[in-house]
Amino acid sequence: MTILPGLLDTEAIRKDFPILDRTVHDGKKIVYLDSAATSQKPRQVLDALNAYYERHNANVHRGVYTIAEEATALYEGARDKVAAFINAPSRDEVIFTKNASESLNLVANMLGWADEPYRVDHETEIVITEMEHHSNIVPWQLLSQRTGAKLKWFGLTDDGRLDLSNIDEIITEKTKVVSFVLVSNIMGTVNPVET
Repeated sequence: MTILPGLLDTEAIRKDFPILDRTVHDGKKIVYLDSAATSQKPRQVLDALNAYYERHNANVHRGVYTIAEEATALYEGARDKVAAFINAPSRDEVIFTKNASESLNLVANMLGWADEPYRVDHETEIVITEMEHHSNIVPWQLLSQRTGAKLKWFGLTDDGRLDLSNIDEIITEKTKVVSFVLVSNIMGTVNPVET
């Protein structure tokens, strides 16, 4: 299969996911579209999980015996790899949570209690968009209610894109948080992160 530059080789990607080899409903290959609820794991992740549980399963940061030290080294090594991937200055900038919803709740809650200059309070603004999943709306609504911060929204154009015509009115000097999806799980819109 020839792939045009910039496009994904979906057949090669499918081969990494053993579950996608299954057939259902008269021999049709399975297609999984419920990744907002849970994601399927590629073979590389399944192999790493299996190796960990077979050889290194122990409490991280809580033991001084061999496998606990191995588990800690693997955990911290994973944080190092993520930090390098996202260009974070150190692993201290990387916190693992079980999912994006938990991460958003943790960040929103923390910002209500943080020291300056990070604290969100009655003098600050939070900006989200009308295309957000509830997991990226509710935490900001709750933070706004708790702190008195003003919650502002980017609207949508008729073709399902962010309406940035009033960006300078929406994002101001009082804005401390701008939170939005890269790609809408409802419309497939790819948002202009650089803008």
